[in-house]
Amino acid sequence: MTMNAPWRFSLRAKLFYGILIPAAILVVVIFLDYANLGALGRSAETILAKNYKSIQAAHQINRVIQNRQDWLAAALLGQAPPVGDHSRDDQDLSQAAAVCRNNVTEPGERELAEELAASLVRYQDLFASLRQAQAKGMDWTATNYRRLLQVQNEVETNLAQLIAVNEQAMARADQETQRVAQQARIYSIALLAAAAAFTLVFSFFISRRISRPLVDLARSITQLRQDRQEYPRLEVRGQDELAVLTTEFNRLFERLQEFDQANLQKLNAEQRKVLEAEQAKSRFIADLSHQLKTPMTSLGMSVNLLARHPLPGGDERLRRLLETAVEDCGRLSALINELVDLSRLEAMATPRPRELINLPEMIETCLRPLFLQAEEKGVSLTTRYGSALPAVNMDSFRFPWVITNLVGNALRYTPPGGRINLEVTRDGGRVNFRCQDSGSGIRPEYLPHIFDRYAQFAAREAMGTVGLGLAIVKEIIEQHRGDISVSSRLGEGTTFDFWIPVEQG
Repeated sequence: MTMNAPWRFSLRAKLFYGILIPAAILVVVIFLDYANLGALGRSAETILAKNYKSIQAAHQINRVIQNRQDWLAAALLGQAPPVGDHSRDDQDLSQAAAVCRNNVTEPGERELAEELAASLVRYQDLFASLRQAQAKGMDWTATNYRRLLQVQNEVETNLAQLIAVNEQAMARADQETQRVAQQARIYSIALLAAAAAFTLVFSFFISRRISRPLVDLARSITQLRQDRQEYPRLEVRGQDELAVLTTEFNRLFERLQEFDQANLQKLNAEQRKVLEAEQAKSRFIADLSHQLKTPMTSLGMSVNLLARHPLPGGDERLRRLLETAVEDCGRLSALINELVDLSRLEAMATPRPRELINLPEMIETCLRPLFLQAEEKGVSLTTRYGSALPAVNMDSFRFPWVITNLVGNALRYTPPGGRINLEVTRDGGRVNFRCQDSGSGIRPEYLPHIFDRYAQFAAREAMGTVGLGLAIVKEIIEQHRGDISVSSRLGEGTTFDFWIPVEQG
């Protein structure tokens, strides 16, 4: 998938279709409500209109009959009947009867309408005979009156039944209307609830579908190469914009990995060059110091011998030249020793095998030459060992140099009549060493840098050193998983405290 490829299921399409479905449900709800309410309105209107027309026609027939009753009562009493348009009344009765026949909506209503029409016909015939007899001055028999009243009673009974049927129909129509309206409300609420539930479910799904790949992507980028040496390969889910983004991140990681590999190859090549240069430098320094050390030793011994045993009759200028030569030889010897130290420092990166060492034996052996030098200089050099010192697994070649360097420095800066003490004790799982002298001490501003490489102070510059001895001491102790510290008071002496664990992994 590339950025220009079409997305089959884009986020925009998912959101659109997700919104379209509840929107469609809402449209359906609105349409159904409109249809139900419209049908309900039309049905109620049709039923009620026909029922109302039938009732209205029945009341019209009833009014005409009531009016004729007044005319009939006057005729029976022999009085002049009220003036009325009987032909119009007949027309109204016929039209009302037709309305009742044409607006039949309920079961049994048609039979009532037919009976009403038939009774109205008989009623109209009898009433027309009565009018004709009245107009001709003829007497109407009691039998005819009774028949007219009987037919009128039938008409009124049919009218009452017809009105009752239509009123009951209107009551039922009202109940049905309420039922349909309630049902429409239930359907609407149900569909709306379904739409709301679908919207909530879809919103949860689409939010999870969108957020989960983003969260996984962010987590992968946050943890990038923290716990592993390779770039992650992100899982591509789906075929939307997030899938495209994840794919592009995977391509970016691939290019970064290729870039890292290329840089690593370059770095390895540069490291090989640097290592070769360091090795060449170390070999050069070792060779140079070895080549200079032997003739320098012979030269120093010769000059010292001449300075101690001058020739008879030697002049003062020759004596001063010999003293200057002795000092220069001392400086050159110290410089050659520092070069040897530098070659040792470069060799520290190469691990050496460890072996169990008896500490008192090792210390007495490596300090044997220094005991003689201390005796010649008039300095008291003593050693003290705690009880039950264990044999320690250490580098038997490098660690003795720690002792000789610290004691040698103390001897160098301690004047005649001073004292140097080396104490070794055990403290739980480690062995503590303390080298204490009564020499000139170290200035406070120099103490933080005493173990730095090439750190030079006034006293050391006077001795011609370049400042590598203590740096080598610290590295050897740290290789043995220990630590070293220094304390000093100017004019009172210096104390070096260091320790190494008994068991070393």
